[in-house]
Amino acid sequence: MPHRSLLSPIVALLNRWAYPRRFAVAGRLITLPLAALAALLLWDGRLLEAAIILGISLIATMILAALGSSVRGEADELLSMIGRIAAGEHRVPPSPASDSELGVIAHSLSDLSAEWALSGLYREAIVEYAVDGIMIIDERDTITTFNPAAEHMFGYTAAEIVGQPISRLVPDPLHRQYKLISIGNEIIGRRKDNSVFPMDLTSGQLVLESRRLYVVILRDATRRKQAEEELQRARDAAEAASRAKSTFLANMSHELRTPLNAIIGYSELLIEDAADVERESLESDLRRIHRAGANLLSMISDILDISKIEAGKMDLRYENFALAPMLSDVELTVAPLAAQNNNRFEIGYAGEPATLFADPMRVRQILVNLLGNACKFTERGTISLRIQQSADSIIFEVADTGIGMTPEQLARLFQPFTQADDSTTRKYGGTGLGLALTRHFCQMMGGTVDVASTPDRGSTFTVCLPLRAPEEVVAEEVDRDAVEGRR
Repeated sequence: MPHRSLLSPIVALLNRWAYPRRFAVAGRLITLPLAALAALLLWDGRLLEAAIILGISLIATMILAALGSSVRGEADELLSMIGRIAAGEHRVPPSPASDSELGVIAHSLSDLSAEWALSGLYREAIVEYAVDGIMIIDERDTITTFNPAAEHMFGYTAAEIVGQPISRLVPDPLHRQYKLISIGNEIIGRRKDNSVFPMDLTSGQLVLESRRLYVVILRDATRRKQAEEELQRARDAAEAASRAKSTFLANMSHELRTPLNAIIGYSELLIEDAADVERESLESDLRRIHRAGANLLSMISDILDISKIEAGKMDLRYENFALAPMLSDVELTVAPLAAQNNNRFEIGYAGEPATLFADPMRVRQILVNLLGNACKFTERGTISLRIQQSADSIIFEVADTGIGMTPEQLARLFQPFTQADDSTTRKYGGTGLGLALTRHFCQMMGGTVDVASTPDRGSTFTVCLPLRAPEEVVAEEVDRDAVEGRR
């Protein structure tokens, strides 16, 4: 607006002066013209008009003087208040306490001083009572702040260490790591007595009035390191004990199996003798002894096989063998198990059964484990074994119409010594090793085992074994031995 442009030079000139000078100049600018006008009126003999003009001039002068005094007083009070805040005084009351613009500024400064004081107390409490050591370091690597926790950690008082280089506390070449903004870096600290200890370092930086400062938080990691070392020693001891157990059981394989084989063999001879002399009651008892021994031998064999695998002493005996005779033997073994629960057992071939280069005893064990489980968990249902051959693999599919499994049970299915749940173990028995061994043997022969199941509708296990030439297997065994040798 035009009048603003006309007033701008005057405003700029007044802004250079203090308030008393502004009012003095304003008073002169008003009273001098009025005084000159009164003098002219007196000269002209117009006494009344001259008196009126002089009265107006006097009143204006008094009003300007009072206004100047008021503004000057409020300004002095505001300056005093600012000085008290700058001196660190907390909760300074507003001064002046009027409703003028300066009074509003004073109220705002009073509120801000209270907030600054409270935030300052918070910061002081955090630094003073923190359990971690807190330091502030300037860009010249000099310590400027050292809290009580840091004093306890390093053995120095703040008076001793403030102003000293950070290298007094952190040996070279690690003392500059605080400039690498980080969380939880592990470094070495040095105490006043020159002993060293591990620390976790967290650092950040800030810029204050063009100064770059680094805030460093330190935590003594001695107890954590000791706990980690103790945990590692305990873990190593547990692993060594487990290896020793597995090695012992693997070495005891023959000693544990031989007496059971003798019990089973002699019970078979006694059963034949009892049948010859027509002692049916004796024959029945002997058959119970035979079945118990056979079951015990099966469980011990599974435990020993798992122990051999864990000890790294399980070796496969590869050979070319025809599937048909092996499948006939599996059928002879499984058929009585299926009949115990009134199940129907079926075997189906997709094409002519092939010749496989693998460990025939372990392939048979895989199928018997899967079919045995299917017979155990199925009543008055159907157990089926389907065999099909693809271009590069043989696939065995074992399906049943039994109790099935939930997703939670499937998640822990192949863990050693684990069955679907405790109720399954109590009702159906078993060691929970069959499926773990099945998976191990499949993996050792380069194959896989998968399962699909629905509760109350049955389960289907699919074993896929690769069709491999003997030279491929030999090359894999050489590579595996080389890896074990490097370990």
